[in-house]
Amino acid sequence: MIDIKLVESFVLLMRCGSLTRAEDACGISKATLSRQISKLEEVLGVQLLVRSTRRTAPTEAGRAFYARCEELLADVRAKLEAAQTEVHDMSDGLAGHLSLLSDSQFSTTFVCYVMSQFMQRYPNVRCDVSIAHVDPAPAIEEADCYICTTPPDLPNLVGKLLGRMSYSLYASPQYLQRYGVPKSPADLVLHKAVMLHATKNAGECRLHSQETSVVYRPQSVITTNDYWIMKTFCMDGFGIALLPDFFSRPEASSGALVPVLADWKPEPMRIYCAYQKQRYMGRKLRSFINFMVECFQHIDSIHHYVGSAPKQSKWP
Repeated sequence: MIDIKLVESFVLLMRCGSLTRAEDACGISKATLSRQISKLEEVLGVQLLVRSTRRTAPTEAGRAFYARCEELLADVRAKLEAAQTEVHDMSDGLAGHLSLLSDSQFSTTFVCYVMSQFMQRYPNVRCDVSIAHVDPAPAIEEADCYICTTPPDLPNLVGKLLGRMSYSLYASPQYLQRYGVPKSPADLVLHKAVMLHATKNAGECRLHSQETSVVYRPQSVITTNDYWIMKTFCMDGFGIALLPDFFSRPEASSGALVPVLADWKPEPMRIYCAYQKQRYMGRKLRSFINFMVECFQHIDSIHHYVGSAPKQSKWP
């Protein structure tokens, strides 16, 4: 019988590439890890790694065994999580911990609203909400679910469509007073833009009207990876920004932002909830995801966090 801990140590070393990096990742000393690998080789009767003072490399047997080990550990994790969710469902009502990851544009708006309503309905649920890809956020596969625009391509990960989110062009009244109001998409080439970091198409998108469509290539003066930063600089008068309508509705209602070319919009963005399929067996996560789908149907009325327009604009 092979001790699963020996397998985990071998997989960790293969992932990290060296005993030093493996030690940093798990906190187990290099000497202990080395003894565990040697014990595994002894049990298997084959050499898995070639060791030298400079590097550790897998043998052909080591590479073949590693491929099987990854499948084994994924299967073990899936079965353990299924057992955990089954135990949780034996208790009365929904309880326990719920871990969420979210892209930044949904975090303090849609996700906070849904979670607060869900916790009022199920007060024994405790939650952790983190912005994805920001330390110390958990890895996507470790969270219960991830609210995003593109589900990651990870094993056993399912992307459930929550709905489609509309976008519009917005600018501050101060900006439009200074640079003029665009009358057609052709006028946008004369205007500055605040935008997300360039995508594979250099930040361009296609705007659609009832009759035709055009390609919009923003002339960016500020780029960022955060929608809150985009909206802030847009309100400060630095340029036109393409923002989610629900996210900009409070500022538009207060007059801090003004829709630009309201008849021209990009295709609505698909929003997903990504989760490990074995976790969906649990009533807690299943109830939460179904609740999110319901809430998304009236997302335009959810966001109440209003930014204020500056009293005096400071121009670059």
